Amino acid sequence: MLDTTKLLTLGFAFAVGYVVYKDRKGDPREPPVVTSAIPLVGHLLGLIFSGFGYFTKLAKSNRDKPIFTSNMVFNKTYIITSPDLMQVAQRHTKTLKFDPLVTFGLRNVAGIQNEKILHLLREKESGGGGLVQKIMHDMAPKLLGKPLDAMNLCMTRLLLPHLDRLAEAPTVDLYGWCRDVIMDASTQSLYGPLNPYADSAVSEAFWEFETNIAPLTFNTLPWLTARKAWKGRNRVCEAIMKYIENDGPRQGSELAIMRHKTLMEAGFSMDEYAKMEITLIMAFVSNTVPSAFWVLFDLYSRPQLRSEIREELKANALSVAVDGTHNIDIGAMREKCPLLLSTFQEVLRTRTTTCSTRVVLKDTLIADKYLLKAGNMLNIPADAMGYNPNVWGAYSAVFDARRFMKPVVSEDIGETKESRRPGRFMTFGISPVICPGRHFASSEILGVVAAMILRYDVEPVSGGWKEPPKNQSALVSIMGAIKGEYPVSVKRRKEFEGVKWGFQVEEGQGQFPLVIG
Repeated sequence: MLDTTKLLTLGFAFAVGYVVYKDRKGDPREPPVVTSAIPLVGHLLGLIFSGFGYFTKLAKSNRDKPIFTSNMVFNKTYIITSPDLMQVAQRHTKTLKFDPLVTFGLRNVAGIQNEKILHLLREKESGGGGLVQKIMHDMAPKLLGKPLDAMNLCMTRLLLPHLDRLAEAPTVDLYGWCRDVIMDASTQSLYGPLNPYADSAVSEAFWEFETNIAPLTFNTLPWLTARKAWKGRNRVCEAIMKYIENDGPRQGSELAIMRHKTLMEAGFSMDEYAKMEITLIMAFVSNTVPSAFWVLFDLYSRPQLRSEIREELKANALSVAVDGTHNIDIGAMREKCPLLLSTFQEVLRTRTTTCSTRVVLKDTLIADKYLLKAGNMLNIPADAMGYNPNVWGAYSAVFDARRFMKPVVSEDIGETKESRRPGRFMTFGISPVICPGRHFASSEILGVVAAMILRYDVEPVSGGWKEPPKNQSALVSIMGAIKGEYPVSVKRRKEFEGVKWGFQVEEGQGQFPLVIG
């Protein structure tokens, strides 16, 4: 059944498709065109129905082409499948830009309509005020060092009650549980005691917004065509404005204090500030939640691997205090649990649906061969890199939990294990746009995962670990947000029955040696 937005878009696309296409002439130097089964509008419809995963499908079926063109009615999308060509494109930082997409997202998704504010947020190279660049620059140190330690300490304390209560119910929605625990720990660590998301109604409103974003991106009568997302966004904004009125940022993290100070000094209204904060929470939870779910899924569905990681954790990251409390050391997981860390990154490699996107600002010739015309889009699907045998070896399509461990010389044959190639790992973005919160998210995910596999046995109620369907409307998530619930039974492991648990966070140990693009 088509929703209102898809029906409107479908009719509109067919109506204008011919008009747009009939006068369009391609340049012979542009990448080869890949046609669709439905003339004129097929690629656009694929994007509407499948989200950004459609570009992944196109890349999979056209691996023989290092780059190709898909006509999207109103413009063209160039899709890169070659790792070498990706690195060439990364060097064109002046003409292939991410910034216009930020403006698009702030206007259409966050709902900021004030053109003066949008101009202020644009980067200086595009004639704007450069405020997004300043915020990102100022955010980086607030997510490293002592500020990161403080957030990690708060976050791990907040994880404990959720973990302690996990086995109280006969069945648990595993995805819903990941959503609730990550949301609570992340927002409380960020916003402090007056956290607006502590109200479950606000938290639910956020997820109504986040999981139904797709129709909102069209920004066409959103109160009608994207009602769930529109209502959810408004409810969250009201709560954030109340948070500001109560001087909440003053009691929040260094990151919350910095953002409030920067935006207020820049002349943002309370409503505009609230809408900016929605984008921050999306960055904190939209990918962390599905990532946590998929790491748990891939570990519990592989008993041998789960057993090995349990032993690694017990030997290297678990200590017992004088009072008998069993403490999981976040820093030790980073330093002494290479199999856990490698498995985590392998899950990210194999599960990500990210598609790195740039806007072509000026005609750009890449590799002295392919012309990218101004006004079009460039997409680099992670699947094209994550499963490419030229990057990850002949077994790139196979889940290898040890793929990201340091190379080891075999004593038997004297050969060195194939080294990893970090330049093509795209889950945290690709240069120059890298996720600044990756260390906090990794601490949170690995804290949850370590505690879960040490303390609990988990089995799907259905009797087998079957992959759930994905939510195609959750456009923000690049880690395969699922559609619906995933019910499991949870039982305490006898080995640690009756044990009191805690986390240990050592100063300066919050940064993980993660591969980035």
